[in-house]
Amino acid sequence: MDKRTLLLIAICLISRLACLADKFENPLDDQNFVYSEENVQEYIQKAHDTKPIRIQQAFERAALKIGDNRRIPYSSYFASLWLGRELDQVNDALFAIFTSEDSQINGLSDYWNLSLNQWLYHLYYAFGAKGTISPGRLYPKTEKALLEMLWQRMEYKDDILLARWSTWWMEGSENHDIVAKVSSLVTSQIFMNEAEFKDRIYPDLGNGGGYKFWFHRMYGGGTDDGPKPRGNYKDGEKYTAADHYKEWVSYFNKYFLERAKKGFFLEVASPHYMAVSVPYLTDIFDLCGDSVLVQKAGKFLDAVWADWALDQLNGVRGGAKTRVKDGNKWDGAMYNQSRFYFGGEGSASDHYFTQLISKYQLNPIIWKIALDRQGLGEFAYLSRKPGEEENKWPRPLGTERTMLCDTEARFVRYSWITPDYILGCQMDHPAAVHSHLSVQARWLGIIFKGENSPRVYPTDVSVNTRGWTNEHALCRAVQTERVMLVQQTRRFFQVNPDWYPSKTMIGNDYGIYFGQNHDRLVEKDGWIFVENGDAFLAVRVVIGDDSVPGVHSELVENSYVWSPNRNMIYLKDKYAGMIFEASRRVLHQTLEAFMEDVLNNPLVLDKTVVAGFNILHYLGCGKDASELYFNLANNEISMIDGERIDYSPEMLFDSPFIKSKYGSGIIKINKDDQEIILDFN
Repeated sequence: MDKRTLLLIAICLISRLACLADKFENPLDDQNFVYSEENVQEYIQKAHDTKPIRIQQAFERAALKIGDNRRIPYSSYFASLWLGRELDQVNDALFAIFTSEDSQINGLSDYWNLSLNQWLYHLYYAFGAKGTISPGRLYPKTEKALLEMLWQRMEYKDDILLARWSTWWMEGSENHDIVAKVSSLVTSQIFMNEAEFKDRIYPDLGNGGGYKFWFHRMYGGGTDDGPKPRGNYKDGEKYTAADHYKEWVSYFNKYFLERAKKGFFLEVASPHYMAVSVPYLTDIFDLCGDSVLVQKAGKFLDAVWADWALDQLNGVRGGAKTRVKDGNKWDGAMYNQSRFYFGGEGSASDHYFTQLISKYQLNPIIWKIALDRQGLGEFAYLSRKPGEEENKWPRPLGTERTMLCDTEARFVRYSWITPDYILGCQMDHPAAVHSHLSVQARWLGIIFKGENSPRVYPTDVSVNTRGWTNEHALCRAVQTERVMLVQQTRRFFQVNPDWYPSKTMIGNDYGIYFGQNHDRLVEKDGWIFVENGDAFLAVRVVIGDDSVPGVHSELVENSYVWSPNRNMIYLKDKYAGMIFEASRRVLHQTLEAFMEDVLNNPLVLDKTVVAGFNILHYLGCGKDASELYFNLANNEISMIDGERIDYSPEMLFDSPFIKSKYGSGIIKINKDDQEIILDFN
């Protein structure tokens, strides 16, 4: 067959794929998607068929543009190499970056950077002499300079001591910890197979975690790495890349087993940081040469995506989240990644470009869970989460930048999941020892099905010259099914690494964000009622007047004020209780019917010893509703129908569709008559 014929065939194939891509819509984004087995199989096939052109389009958008004077993202160089364009220009630019002594030019002296290591080792594995995509597109001198730069970045970061510590001891933050340790695994594998590096000896540090990649730049240039940790764990041995690789393979085998036993993540459902942690862990699946570890990584990714699929609407994650920078942001990291998996547009930007070249693909059962929202019905999804500190005093030397979270953590995440909304929170044991991140920017509340995911959630507020801003200080909460009670916590116990400051995180002005994209909002008798599609929500700010006689406090109706733009309410008592009760049109045909039902619900405030400190009792709608007992005066363990909350339940994952016994290392995922069993043992 001549070249002309081959070219015509290629053009026809690309044209056919382009037509498919134009016609295909990501079913996650379809608010009116109708589920059927045939529909799902059709979309799975379309996603498969259009994947090549969607990858091509993503790299086209990201590639270098001749004459572009903007600051060039590192991912653009990767895109151009993938496309095979301007190879001389790209290699010259990369060689200059890798060999420049000006840190302002190359930026590669920034050991904090979350994307650089991933970019460097993917350049090697995709385009180096041994590349798996287009070997040789990275010229020999460029590849040699890249390897020297990668060694320079990893020489101190890859400390073999850390591979021998608990997988729950996290340097700095969870995502930075994952970046450092996955980078150590992948780069030690590279170096042990490169003649110029395989016999190099790593520094015998033994000081502890975080050196050379976790320190604030508060003191100016040249001190980014800060002082070494104070540990002294040197063993006097000389370790090569092969030694490091062996230790990191062992470490990540334990890592995946531990997460399968005790849960994931500390930065649970973070809209920002899941863009870092999930792609780096996916790199283990794609790049590691150890078949057993690759198999475990694949199982773990299945568990992560099944957990996401169950607790989302139209790709938007519901339920409690930690480290949420913007409580109203709906298109977070997992949404952006899922969009490509389900056949939508891909991205070749930092972190996301790795998804385009990954071998990982979603199990069909995850597609079915994600798309059959009506078929799943209404149900509770409980899962235990890590992040509680060991509470060691004094902390071991060498852990000055390290969280010590090797515990049976007493954090329970609860989501009530329906086709029309998800209401969720995280319930923490009052005596839990929080790490320095387990409490940061915690989100809880309700998301509705609908364009841009309308939502309502409690949040701390401040007024400044730029208007109202919100951050999400820590809340106490208790939830059962459609009812959630919330209060800004009066106090909690937190242990920070020695060199991390204990910031004030209580006593903030507080409010509830509503936004302005609901169908209806009605205020009546101290309640705020919301209608959104086929879902309803009732919100009550609970403040008592203890001046009346008797053992019960009188409810104050005028308990909040609206913000100037009427996006949120501001509580008149920053420690007021908050009631959230949700419903659907299948339970209440109209908002008025729901309002009437809620207004007749028992709501009682008990007085305590001191005026202004009360105990809230609330019984929600329906004959099978449970009474919730919530102490607004102090950190008493809440009750549901007279039973105390169990913060250490037997199940790690407990729902009709995902189940796992805590500590078993076995996760079962089912949908209809299909089941997959992920055994990490």
